[in-house]
Amino acid sequence: MNGEAHHAASDLEVARCFTTGLLLEAISQPKPGLVDRIKRLKELDLFKLSASAVSLHPFFAESSRLGRRGRTRNRLGKLILEAVGVTLRVQRGGNTHLGSVLLTMPLAAGAGSLVGEAVKPEALRRAAVKALRGLGWLDAVNIFRAISLVGPGGLGRVPFLDVNSSETYDFLRRRRAGPLEALEPYRGRDMVADELLDGYPLLFGRALKTLMETQEDKDEFLETACVNALLSVMASRPDTHIVRRRGLHVARIVQSMAAEVLRLGGAASKEGLKAALELDDYLRRVDARPGSSADILGASIGVLLLTGLRV
Repeated sequence: MNGEAHHAASDLEVARCFTTGLLLEAISQPKPGLVDRIKRLKELDLFKLSASAVSLHPFFAESSRLGRRGRTRNRLGKLILEAVGVTLRVQRGGNTHLGSVLLTMPLAAGAGSLVGEAVKPEALRRAAVKALRGLGWLDAVNIFRAISLVGPGGLGRVPFLDVNSSETYDFLRRRRAGPLEALEPYRGRDMVADELLDGYPLLFGRALKTLMETQEDKDEFLETACVNALLSVMASRPDTHIVRRRGLHVARIVQSMAAEVLRLGGAASKEGLKAALELDDYLRRVDARPGSSADILGASIGVLLLTGLRV
């Protein structure tokens, strides 16, 4: 019984970290083109994002429990589908955390498998990749259903294995294809899919790295680290949410502007903050939102908290 209590507390700690990560991502300011604690979007605000994030807490805990027990195969996908459904049910803003759920649930399962160990980034990354590779065809079916649930534009459209086509689900059943095989046609088309396919390169190599480097300077606030981490992801490649919404040309302009903000010092300098606000003005004027970059940021903050950061 004592052992179970220890494990249950650890599962709750995983859930706390990833839920808090999404909440901290939501309030960080300024986040160009996104909801933050000062600005909102037409259909989405801090209240809706907060309600959605908190609703995910039990799903993160359950994902950790499945990872701890080595029982993620053909279960994690169903949990993802249920989690996305709840985020849509608790608020009226539409898709709030699809990308975040897809990224964080395997990470939570990976964290669960590390119960009893101090969580280190590379160990967590390996554990999450292992969890993803072990998923089955039922997971793929339910993950695609979750993507379809949020409405058109979840991962964009592809000629093969489109989430909105009934033929896709027939193929997945016949092929017994896991999520990684199923997401392969989306490679290069969606940042979240690429993170899952390639083992979280932007999350660990960009966002988390920036968070940790900024935190080494004790004079910098966590908020500064969060904004700069977001900008580092935006500067790394065209945000695919912007590509789908406003085209590649706009996405490349945003990428270039984000890189310039960082060159000027990001949120840590007056010049960088001024450039960040100019980027924000541009994004809101053309109604483009770096939502995929924000998903990566939210998951990376959760990882940072898991490594022991106290806010």
